[in-house]
Amino acid sequence: MKKIISLFSIIVLASANTIYAGEMNSWECNTFEDAKIIGDDGDYLGRLGPSYMSDSIYNSSSSYSSTYSSDSIFNSSSKYGNTYSSTSVFNDGASSPPIILASNGISLGKLSVGPSYSSDRYDPYDIKYTCDWD
Repeated sequence: MKKIISLFSIIVLASANTIYAGEMNSWECNTFEDAKIIGDDGDYLGRLGPSYMSDSIYNSSSSYSSTYSSDSIFNSSSKYGNTYSSTSVFNDGASSPPIILASNGISLGKLSVGPSYSSDRYDPYDIKYTCDWD
């Protein structure tokens, strides 16, 4: 019986890390605010932050939030916004999604919808709603 309980405890502890990996927490919003989004080839793709920021990806008037700009992650025809490109935010298997750089130049992780087991990937919608940047 003790072996079963021990095995169950190990499975629960091991899976708990993957369940919450890469998930945004509200206390991290200050760290992510004003962070640059940079594509794999060095393209500037906007910033993370409230919708009133002129180059925020959440500002509906910004070219970085448009569905037609080639430098927008929300353009489903661009290499950063489609579902099949290796550089796309919305391809959960992307090998080179855009990186998130803090204002001090330190990498905070990657802007990507997945995979869920990767703790350095952050979903743009998770960030938007956790930080109330809409």
